[in-house]
Amino acid sequence: MTTIIPLENKSIVNNQQEHRTLSDLIVEYLELLGIEYVFGIPGGHNSPLYEALARSEKRGGPRAILTSHETGAAFMADGYARETGKIGVCCATTGPGTTNLITGIASAYAECTPLLVITAQTILSHFGWGAFQESSPDTIDTVAMLKHCTRYNSLVTHANQLERKLFTALKTAFGSPKGPVHLSIPVDISRLPAPEPTTYPNLSELITQPTSFLNLPALENLWQTLYKVLIQGRKVVLLVGKDCGGGVTEIIRFAELINALILTTQSGKSCIDPYHPLARGVFGFAGHKTARQALTDESVDLILAVGATLGQWETSVWDKAILNNKLVHIHNSDIYFARSSMAQLQIQGDIKTIFKELISRLETMQSNGKLDLNSKLLFPHRNHDQKLQDYPSQIEVLEPESYQNTDTKVCVKPQQLISALLRNLPPETRFQVDIGNWLSWSIHYLFPPCPENYRLAIETAAMGWGIGSAVGTALGVKNTPVVCLTGDGCFLMHGNELAVAVVEKLPIIFVILNDKCYGMVKHRHRQTGKEPLEFTLPTVDFSLMAKAMGANSYIIRHAQDLEKLNFEAIYSYPGPTVLDVHIDSEEIPPMGMY
Repeated sequence: MTTIIPLENKSIVNNQQEHRTLSDLIVEYLELLGIEYVFGIPGGHNSPLYEALARSEKRGGPRAILTSHETGAAFMADGYARETGKIGVCCATTGPGTTNLITGIASAYAECTPLLVITAQTILSHFGWGAFQESSPDTIDTVAMLKHCTRYNSLVTHANQLERKLFTALKTAFGSPKGPVHLSIPVDISRLPAPEPTTYPNLSELITQPTSFLNLPALENLWQTLYKVLIQGRKVVLLVGKDCGGGVTEIIRFAELINALILTTQSGKSCIDPYHPLARGVFGFAGHKTARQALTDESVDLILAVGATLGQWETSVWDKAILNNKLVHIHNSDIYFARSSMAQLQIQGDIKTIFKELISRLETMQSNGKLDLNSKLLFPHRNHDQKLQDYPSQIEVLEPESYQNTDTKVCVKPQQLISALLRNLPPETRFQVDIGNWLSWSIHYLFPPCPENYRLAIETAAMGWGIGSAVGTALGVKNTPVVCLTGDGCFLMHGNELAVAVVEKLPIIFVILNDKCYGMVKHRHRQTGKEPLEFTLPTVDFSLMAKAMGANSYIIRHAQDLEKLNFEAIYSYPGPTVLDVHIDSEEIPPMGMY
């Protein structure tokens, strides 16, 4: 029996090509922002947007990337946004298409990644009638579902609302804090004629124009506190988080002037060169003893937490080693200050501007002879092409000898795998780290030569983020190797997005830690649980799975298999490669709080 779903309005469908629609207008605005791709899956209710994208592609504008699942679309938009600095765009049809987006949107919200999310609705006049896949405010209400994981969220109910709401959404996405924004557009609205001319022809300048703000009284308090510490010969330590914006150069220069040791949060690893002489590694989950030692040094009187959200992992489970009255919390958004009530100062402002001012004052005081910084050390800029050791000498890692596994008959150790990747891949390689065992292994042991190319999404820790994000990243940076460090559990959830990488011929290396279980959950449960639970996954040949999708693939069971790989051929291959790496499921990752 065949079920026929009638078209909602046949005359509208037949006449939709006769005019430039509001969907065309949306795509034209994306074109003004330099957006190249829109990620998602078409359906009956968002087909006008896809038709506009098809017309756009013909003239060299944004084109649609067909994903395997809507969650993957949101993850891809996230990866594209992080790589390019532009807004990531994803879309879905009404009903389940929209609900499938929610996990990816929530992850972007927690990570402050700017996304434009466009979803569809049934015909506006049919709200409440029980139309096919209706998700209006009268039924399951997808707009309400997205309310708490978007910075702006609105239903377009009239044609003349669309441009202003689109502008408001885009402007909000790049506000402080950044994040996803959502417009839900009924299918009949999206087909209506677009106005001429566009209201915001200078959209890009209005939205992306850089702004800086500074709380001058707070800065003066910070300066007086800093000056007092330095004049007394006491020490300052920096804890750097991911939300430093464009201020990394100034932060490092400031640290060099006063010889302040630099620690990072887990995501803050992307901001600081781990081989810098002042770097001491990661504090907290999967971190380094040298970071804790620097923080708890008795000569330290001032701790500057910069761009850090100060959540559980970043504070080593709310450890008083960081959360005390030595703390000054500096962030461009005040939403995180509730977590640092014990701090002597909380300063909201543009981080680059704050540290430029501090540097200026330090240099002036030094030149006037009012402050002897004793900054005799030289900090030359490292050449990223130079050969590096497996880990920085000034950062203490657990079992450093584990990078080299000479026994060719045992499973590959993750540390050894990390060493092989860094030795054999070019320095511009991007690393997208998925949720699972790879998190702790990479936080503790992976020291990429270009730290900005190391990326996590640990605020909501959505499994499979790395897979979709790697696709978006590879589309954002052409002809550059992208490595997705993922697990067998993640790949079973979202490995279908490999098909997108095959179609687009993207040079992504998917490195699967195959321990035949949900490893991170298993190891954590053994630390804290009381009852035995089941974490075992079925045995899957991921290499065969990859080949079935048209990807290149290898199975790595022992060290000798790893050594035989021709990495240059792999990252030069015009398409994705899957490395199915079998590891010992009993190998415990560094999951402690250090």
